[in-house]
Amino acid sequence: MLSYIKNAQPVGSHSITKHYDFGVGSATIRNIMSNLEEDGFLSHPHTSAGRIPTEKGYRFYVDTLFEEKTFLKNQSQITLEAESLVQREDASQLLQDTSKLLSDLTHYMAIVSAPKISAARINHIEFVRLRTNCIMTITVSEAGFVQNRFFDLEKDISQKSLNNISDYLNSLCKGMTLDGIRKKMSHQMEKMEDLYDHLESETFELTQQAMQGLHSRDTGELYTDGAINIFDLPDFTDIKVMKNLLKAVKEKKAVIELLDKYIGSDGVQVFIGSENRFLGRHGCSLVVSQYKRGDRVLGALGVIGPTRMDYSKVIPLVDSTAKQVSRLLEDLS
Repeated sequence: MLSYIKNAQPVGSHSITKHYDFGVGSATIRNIMSNLEEDGFLSHPHTSAGRIPTEKGYRFYVDTLFEEKTFLKNQSQITLEAESLVQREDASQLLQDTSKLLSDLTHYMAIVSAPKISAARINHIEFVRLRTNCIMTITVSEAGFVQNRFFDLEKDISQKSLNNISDYLNSLCKGMTLDGIRKKMSHQMEKMEDLYDHLESETFELTQQAMQGLHSRDTGELYTDGAINIFDLPDFTDIKVMKNLLKAVKEKKAVIELLDKYIGSDGVQVFIGSENRFLGRHGCSLVVSQYKRGDRVLGALGVIGPTRMDYSKVIPLVDSTAKQVSRLLEDLS
């Protein structure tokens, strides 16, 4: 396993006895490898070549790493590498830095999903009139993430009125989710019945339109780095498959859905090849972990690489980086 991960070349019995001292001869090693092949842990790509691990073999190896905590021997140095991430005033820049760090340290492709604004607690919301019947909504979450959305209004509203509405919403709904804001405004309208003033009416109508627009377009943001690295790996020789992977990363939706699927799972998760349909289609594995702010899960970060990736290095790196990002977001005011 270690030889193939390092060299990407089929491993034969003579190579094993030459580099490792198991106290047995090459014939015994060859018989053991034959048995492992029969059990589905190894495959034999060519008649005269050595063996390579199968997905089942990789799964056994990764499960053993977790059971024996083998990767912990690298934890101290990797924790220091993760701690090279520094506090940013802009939370989005922190996530971009994170994707670059993971890519630089692994030489694979790093992916980081930003929190969806529809699920975030809002610290500030502002409406900006761009032109007649068209405004921009600027929302800032408690974690410091900023998202802009544009949408058309059924009737035009002046910037002065928009400022009044922004001030009203921020005083009434700070710290709430978008759903919470919408429900709060509905409750306000019911409570006021026919007595609500013009500001309440405009605020309610604008809030309903804005919330609907934010929800319908909230696919989430994705930060990536190192996609080009996969072209340098001998594992990826099918150009069509690689182009499809890069296209999926560029379009973001499939990759965000991939990360979203594992939000809520504690600790590092490892998915190898066909264990996930998206990964299996592209011959990849994913090591992923969620990051938080306090007790609230915000998003996920991970590394996509070949099934031959160096799991003993990538697993503790993803783990340490997710914890560091969580600490930095917690400190972000």
